[in-house]
Amino acid sequence: MIKRSLILITTLLCSLYTMAQTDAVWTFSGKVVDAKTRKAIAHASVTDRVVGTVTNDEGEFTLKLKAEPEAVTFSCLGYKSRRLSAAECKALEAAGKAVQMEAGSVVLSEVVVKGVDKPRELVEEAIRRIDVNYPKVPNLLRGFYRETTQKRNRFISVAEGVVDVYKSPYFKTDWRDGVAILKGRRLLSQRKGDTLAVKLQGGPVLPVQLDAVKERDMLLNEEDLNNYHFAYKGVKQTGDRLAFVIEMRPAFVVDYPLFNGTLYIDQETLAFTKIELALDMNNEEKATRSILRKKPVGLRFTPHEMSISIDYKTDGGVTRLNYIRNVIRFRCDWKRKLFKSNFTVVSEMVVTDRTEGDDVSPIKVRDTFNRRDNFYDKVIYFDDPNFWGDENIIEPTEDLLEGIEKIKQKLK
Repeated sequence: MIKRSLILITTLLCSLYTMAQTDAVWTFSGKVVDAKTRKAIAHASVTDRVVGTVTNDEGEFTLKLKAEPEAVTFSCLGYKSRRLSAAECKALEAAGKAVQMEAGSVVLSEVVVKGVDKPRELVEEAIRRIDVNYPKVPNLLRGFYRETTQKRNRFISVAEGVVDVYKSPYFKTDWRDGVAILKGRRLLSQRKGDTLAVKLQGGPVLPVQLDAVKERDMLLNEEDLNNYHFAYKGVKQTGDRLAFVIEMRPAFVVDYPLFNGTLYIDQETLAFTKIELALDMNNEEKATRSILRKKPVGLRFTPHEMSISIDYKTDGGVTRLNYIRNVIRFRCDWKRKLFKSNFTVVSEMVVTDRTEGDDVSPIKVRDTFNRRDNFYDKVIYFDDPNFWGDENIIEPTEDLLEGIEKIKQKLK
């Protein structure tokens, strides 16, 4: 439940676990755009079924595979899926052309209309079907994680890494669910005016603590659902399937902040395919308690946004976690000083590969990332241009690349 702080940031005054890798033999780099408007499509899934990545905010991606795939599938909420053969992918890449996706056209059926008379009951039925729709055996997920901090529009810190995530079956809660860092790197601005660093507590643990379908104490339980109004908002296409869109809004004032949220529920299976949540900011004090762990004396903290987006992908009749993104925006200023600074902290993780089965073992305790730790403190300095090798990552945007170069120049 949100009563237990989900996202904690620490503001401070500044002054392994290994796995063998096989070289990728097939790569495909490109951009995904809307077929009609030619606008970039962010956070679209790019996968050969098991191995995959997502597009960045500019629609760009690079997919690295150990063998030439039969096909690569592109999917995103609101669009029809696009499936391209390996030859088609390479032809687009050679020509410098983007992958175009068509917006989904939804035709309402009688079944759809009847299914949403009582949206709260639809959500409850979807919760009851979690045990059927989601993994019934342990999963070891390989993921790419990145967290960035911007002061106004300028990047002041970047940390990113490859992680392994152990997740027990979705029908039970297991204390052994956890994350191990395989490799990571960091960069921090040394600019004179950047006297305030922002650290995100437990960042790489996002796929464990913010997987709302698995961690039902977060939201999807009767006690918390009683605090919300539910409204049906139509259907939306996601790939080749339709999803009911259910909106959640706070119904009561309680002693902790609630969410404004949107749930996307598959029309046929009633699996949650996407969950979007934004912490209610009507009471700044409550919101601050849920976001901030500690700060320097004399610093004033004003929260503006804390949002979470969780994407799931269905394959072979099983719906699995695919991508999580968390955004925190806030303002800081010192007492008796005129200037104020706006900060944005973004953390995201995409699942790039997975192994599943009853023989999958939990991550050893000594290798597990502690939820109280800061990822930034656990990884090394940015200094190797070929650091990622054959790992699938979320391609950095142009402004992030420029930000990294500016910070590196300051450090020379």
